[in-house]
Parts: sequence; structure tokens; C-alpha cells
Amino acid sequence: MTGRRVHERYHCDLAVTVLFDERAISTTTDNISLGGMYLLTDEKVAYGSEVKLRFRLPSMKEDTICPAVVRWNKPEGIGVQFGSLRALDVWALNQYFKTLEKLPPAP
Repeated sequence: MTGRRVHERYHCDLAVTVLFDERAISTTTDNISLGGMYLLTDEKVAYGSEVKLRFRLPSMKEDTICPAVVRWNKPEGIGVQFGSLRALDVWALNQYFKTLEKLPPAP
């Protein structure tokens, strides 16, 4: 089962700031799961880079800031895997998923 996704993905358009190498890259998500997100950006961030993500989930009054690692690159964006999420962030993500369209499983 190597390479299979553990979490369902959802299409979304959420504003995200990637904090990396003393830069703040403003971007948006294409999709999101409990494991991470795919970010639409022209900026290149190397595979394996550790970054911080800042975003606001609809049910939250404050921004979520969490560590993440770049797991893949494509010409139109980067895929990041979340590091530690607070229990409150996991709850807020699950609430958000209820409002989003599920993406079909990857082949």
C-alpha cells in the first residue's frame, strides 16, 4: 500500500501564507486533507524543506500556524505534509471538510 493516501482530500480555496527562509509566500490551496495541502504557487520550495503554514479556518477566531514539510513539487504548486496540529485545529479542519467537495481517490 505504499504511496496510498491515508486521508480523504477536499477541493478548497483557502488563503495560506508559507513562512520559509525568512520569506512569507502568499498562496491559496487547491486541496486539503488532515495530512496536508496542495498549494498553488509559482514559488519554488525544495523537496524536504521545513516550512510553517499560517491560515484561518472558518470556525476559528485566530490563525492556525503549523509546521509542515514539502513532499512534492509540480510546475503549478507544492504539496506539503502537516507536522503537529493542535486538537482544536483538527476539529476545525473536520468542521471545514463538511462544507467542501470530496475529491475522487487518486489512481
